[in-house]
Amino acid sequence: MRFFCAVIVAVFLFSVAGCGSKVSVSGKVTFDDGSPLTTGEVRFEMADFVSSGRIQSDGTYRLGTISDKDGIPKGTYGVTVRAMDSSGMTPGMAPGDAPPAKSLIAPQFGSVGTSGLTCEVKGTTTFNITVQKP
Repeated sequence: MRFFCAVIVAVFLFSVAGCGSKVSVSGKVTFDDGSPLTTGEVRFEMADFVSSGRIQSDGTYRLGTISDKDGIPKGTYGVTVRAMDSSGMTPGMAPGDAPPAKSLIAPQFGSVGTSGLTCEVKGTTTFNITVQKP
């Protein structure tokens, strides 16, 4: 039974990971004025595969398949960026009582169809993104 489970897990990981051809993808998200976007998420989407990376306080991000350091399969990706201000939420507040979160960036960046962002990943890739404020 253990062997069967191990085989199933291995097949899944190879299919998701592109048969071991994963490469490092990272970059920085900044506004038009050069200041970093300090929170949020960058997503790369291709067919049935999605990878995301958290934006750090300096604007940098790194993508992965299982962790944020193991890379993603080679290919051409549509890219989105999402960043919400949820500062109105306080500890102990019920989610329904919080004011609606506001986007920190223009809404066009939240969808592959409107972001205008694509990235071809052939090897180790640095993909810097410039976004606009709402």
